Amino acid sequence: MVELEDFASITTFNDCRNEIIERKKLGRILEAGRNAPSPGNVQALEFVVVEDEETRHHLSEILGDSRVSKAPSSVVLISDVQRMGRRVSDPMEACYSEAAASAQNMRILASKEGLSSNLVTGFNSEDVAGLLNCPEGKVPLAVLSFAYTDNPVKSSSRFGMNQVCFYNEYGAQVSSVFDGFEWEGLREEKEVYHKKAKGIVSKIRKHL
Repeated sequence: MVELEDFASITTFNDCRNEIIERKKLGRILEAGRNAPSPGNVQALEFVVVEDEETRHHLSEILGDSRVSKAPSSVVLISDVQRMGRRVSDPMEACYSEAAASAQNMRILASKEGLSSNLVTGFNSEDVAGLLNCPEGKVPLAVLSFAYTDNPVKSSSRFGMNQVCFYNEYGAQVSSVFDGFEWEGLREEKEVYHKKAKGIVSKIRKHL
């Protein structure tokens, strides 16, 4: 079961141990990625696991990220854009959405398995496709590198919930509810505020 703390526990790495990731563990991570939401349920996403040292080195050069060559395992997320286009009007946007959801699923599970992960996007997809011998129409969109590290890097801090979430309409905040992680009792808390406000107004009217 995924807890809210699991999202905050995702870490990246700058250096890592030269330790192979167990097949069963990597398999669970890939299953998490495979079960991510897919626009139109097209399921256009495929995966290439890169562990060969020479291929990792070339992939690292294409991405411009030396950490990829250090990591024992990297997963390239590849999308079948043509297949997505048969169901969705903007296939590339839908493919990116599917890849993002899949990557997040994998990173959460990797964290639970004691691994740190780095996500790389925005690279030359044609060069990566050529390196991996991808067929025409199969577009690499993201690369996730997984590793054990003795120096995990925590994610940067996020805006507070009361800065980015509103109640019923934009700008309507209930800060005491949104300040924390828990959303339970939101309706009940609003009713409490409403009753308190009515009580204050009644007291004021009695003294006028």
